[in-house]
Formats: sequence, structure tokens, C-alpha cells
Amino acid sequence: MTPRRVAAIHLALALSLGPPVRPVCAAATAPPATGAVVELPPMLVEESVSNVPWLYLSAGGTEFLSRCSAGTTREIAAAWLHQQQLLRVLVPDEFLVQMDVPAVFVLYSQDLAHTVSAEIQRELTAHSTRDRDAPRGGSGVNIAPSMRLADRDMHASIAYVDEALFDGATLRIAASHVRYLLKGRVPELPAWLAEGLERAWPRADFVLDPITLAPMEWLDPRESDELAGDRAHPRALLPAGELLAPEAVRVRENQHARRQQIRAAQQELFFRWAVAAGGATRDAFWKFAARAAEAPADEAMFESCFGFDFAELRDRLSDHLPKAVKNFVWIAPGRLPPLPRLEVEAATPNQIARVRGEWERLAIGYVQKRLPSARDPYLAQARRTLQRAYAAGDRDPRLLATLGLCEVDAGNDAGARPHLEAATAGGVVRPRAYFELARIRFAALRHGTPETKAFSFTELAPVMQPLQRTLTQAPPLHEAFTLLAEAWARCDIAPSPAEFAELQLGARLFARQPTVGYPTALALARHGRKAEAAAVLEACAPYPADEETRAGLTRLRTELAAAAADRE
Repeated sequence: MTPRRVAAIHLALALSLGPPVRPVCAAATAPPATGAVVELPPMLVEESVSNVPWLYLSAGGTEFLSRCSAGTTREIAAAWLHQQQLLRVLVPDEFLVQMDVPAVFVLYSQDLAHTVSAEIQRELTAHSTRDRDAPRGGSGVNIAPSMRLADRDMHASIAYVDEALFDGATLRIAASHVRYLLKGRVPELPAWLAEGLERAWPRADFVLDPITLAPMEWLDPRESDELAGDRAHPRALLPAGELLAPEAVRVRENQHARRQQIRAAQQELFFRWAVAAGGATRDAFWKFAARAAEAPADEAMFESCFGFDFAELRDRLSDHLPKAVKNFVWIAPGRLPPLPRLEVEAATPNQIARVRGEWERLAIGYVQKRLPSARDPYLAQARRTLQRAYAAGDRDPRLLATLGLCEVDAGNDAGARPHLEAATAGGVVRPRAYFELARIRFAALRHGTPETKAFSFTELAPVMQPLQRTLTQAPPLHEAFTLLAEAWARCDIAPSPAEFAELQLGARLFARQPTVGYPTALALARHGRKAEAAAVLEACAPYPADEETRAGLTRLRTELAAAAADRE
């Protein structure tokens, strides 16, 4: 009997189920071996081409739109939700990005080749021809069988499933998706946590019970074998202060390749050590991670969480290393909560349009960055999907928001505005919809005016109101706080205490982003809060910024320092 084959979902960024579906290469010949391959999102076939019905399931913060059978749809949804529960056994929920907008998951059992439109087929063939004539090292183009795309306030996945081979027990969340969930968290987690956990994740087995971490590799297989066989074998570890340094400090430190290799391995070792120890040590690890997201980690912060200093941490990691390269770690998940009821239904026209349209909208920006000449067919299909429902009378605020965002992504703010106005008036839960409407309104207000012109609160209210609605929804958007600060900096009256608190919240949540800190400090300074402005500048100054922001930071710090000297 031949070994049982496993299915066919391979989401490089979200899920992995064994052997991947083979990508359909749209070009006649394979891309050059030395060149980068541009993978474009699949295009779903039009309704007139396929009579396979769409099914719909909503559970656990995810909307599934499926052209698989009801049984396969339910099995994938159950496996997906179960894997998220197991993820939260290793990573507490508070350390993952929180999103009020449901994720989108499109499941398809059709032939991948049927999802390539004639327009895109022609463009990819032309691209392949140009590529063959280009210097060695050019790129080829594939249509990806599965993919995850993300926006600022939600993410969407698509997967092609071989239903005859599918086995939900083999599904797992990929390391890159775990990193996405960690990196999207606000305030931003320290790099040593996200990078260490991502590196450890591929060695985690979630099929077996309990969760199992296979032995880690330290630098290379030979070094790992030496350490596993001899606990006294020499090893080089970074000082704890360097290991846990903020990214702003790392940029200035020794960038030697060997040192970076040790850092990567030691970050994984730190996570594994805490998980293997369990109990108070694991709790201290997460307490320290939470505090390090709020302020740069130092030895005093570390010692208050763990009860010992940096030197002791390095010794303990060194002692644990020979065990880490040799031993398995088992984590009992305990009693997990029951999964929600998974009801698969025939999809309504609204559900089809919203979920399909969301996926197709996200594809526009992805294609624009990687193969701009192929963008137009993706844009046309997204518009067809969304406008078909709109023309039929669908005015669901969620559909309207997606329509508006589709036009924003196409560079058509004028066409986006009516849809965003209607969606936000309908109370849609969509942080980016409120931000984009505020951005468009502010651009119209400023048009043709000098940058120094102040506006009345009445003039700015239509900008500030949607931004304040954004602040009540997850995830917090750094762009919204930036725009709110820019608006207050142009206002002819000072914010109220509650409104000052909103500005300072943005500075705290995005302390590592000078693009938020600088306009916030500028708004605070212009309304008399010079000490608070100086504190915001001090917090964000060490972090990388573009040249214009860096110049603004320097100029404002100089002005505030001069004002402080005059007061003395």
C-alpha cells in the first residue's frame, strides 16, 4: 500500500497542508532559474463560467466563501479554528494583532488554470517574452495556487483544495503568518520576541498531543551535534543587553554576519528556555515582553520581571543550550474551549460579492507593486464583482466600504468618496474606511491653501469625526493618529483634555514611529503643551525616519529646547 497522500492547501503565508498544489505557470516556458518569480494572485472565474455554487460559513472571526463541498468547507474551518486555539496556547491572545473586521478565506476546488483571464494570460505571455530577451537574472511569472493578502485592518486568504486528498488533521499555521499576527500587534512587540518565535515555529508539531517542539539547531548541524554530545563544548552567546536591545540600537551595533547568526539562534533559545521552564518563568517572559513593547527594555525592567539580572540570564541560556539542541519540549494544551457551531449555508448574493470583492480588491495593490502592467484586469474584475451587487440594490455598509476602498486603491478618490460617506454613515466597522474618508476630506479642505493656514474647528470637524470613530475600532491605525495630529496642528483652537489624551494615545501606541510622533509633538507644541511635546520627541527620536521627518524632528526639538532655555 502506498503512503497516504495529503492535500493540497499550501498557503505560504497562512496555512500549510503537506505537498503544495503545483503553480500554474502562465508563460509558455519556465522562468529563468536565477531570476525571481513574480507570483500573482489567482482570479476567480466569473459566475457565467462556472455553475458550482458558492457556500458560506462565518465562525471565529473568519468568513469562509467556498466552492468546495459542504463537508470539506466545514472540515477546513474546524481545522483552522482549532489551530488558532493551539497558537494561543503558546502565544497569549494579547500578543497577537486584534482586528474587528473578519478575515476572509476563499476555498476553491476548481482547476487553477481556469482562473487566469484572457487579458492576464496575454500580459503574462508578453512578460515572459520580454523576460527571455532580458539579461540573465530577470523574473518570470506564475499564478500562485494559494496566497494571503493583507490590508491595514484585515487580511484575506485563498486556497485551492484537492478534496479527494484533503485531511484537516494535517493543517497548520505557517511561521510567516504567526509573524504577521505578532508584528501587527499594537504597541509593537520587541523584535527579539517576533523573530525568536518565528524561528522556533517550524519545529512545533501541533498534530501530536501534547504540542511538541523538536530540538533546535544552533548555528549549524555540526555545532548542534557537538553541543548535544558535550555540555562543556565552547559556545558564544551575546550579552543579554545586546540580545534584548531595541531595533534602534541594533541598527548602530556590530552587523557582522556571524554575530547576526548568533542573535537569530539566541532569540529562539530565549523563547524555548521560557516555554520549557513553564510556570513562573513563562509568565515572567510574557510580562517582560509586554513591558518591552511599551518602553525600551533595560536591566531594571528585566530584573523586576524575572528576579535576576542580565548576567544570570546569559548563564541560564548557556546552560540550557545543550538541552535545547538535544531534547524535545512538550506543552500540554489543557482543556480547549469547544469550537463554535459550524453552519455551512448557500451563499447569498451579498456574501458572494462582499467576500469575493474583498479578495479581488486586495489583489489590486499586490499586483500593482509586482507587475503594474497586469493591474488593470484585476481592477476590472474587482469592480465588476462589487458593482454588480451595488447595481442590484445592495447597500450593505460593508459592501459600500469595500467599494470605496477599491476606488481608493485604484487612485480614484473622487469615486471612492460617495461610497465611504454612505458606509460610515451606516456605522460600518472598518477602521480604514473612516481614515480614508477623513484623508479625502482633509485633502479637499487644504486644496489651494498655504501650509501655514489655520482652520476653524467647524471646518475641521468633518475630518476629526471619522478619525475619532477609527480610534474606537481595532486595529489602531498609525495613519489615523498621524492625520488627527496634523488636523489639530492646523486648528485655531486647542483640543480639550480628552482630545489631548487621544493625541498622546497615538504617541504611546506608536512610540517607535516618528511619522506619528513628529506631527503629534507639533500639535502639542502649537497648543501650549511643550513639555509633553518634548517627551514625545525624545521617545521617538532614536528610531529610523525618512529625511523629511528627521529634519522636522530636529527642527522642533531645537525650537522646544530654545523655548525651555528662555523660560529658565
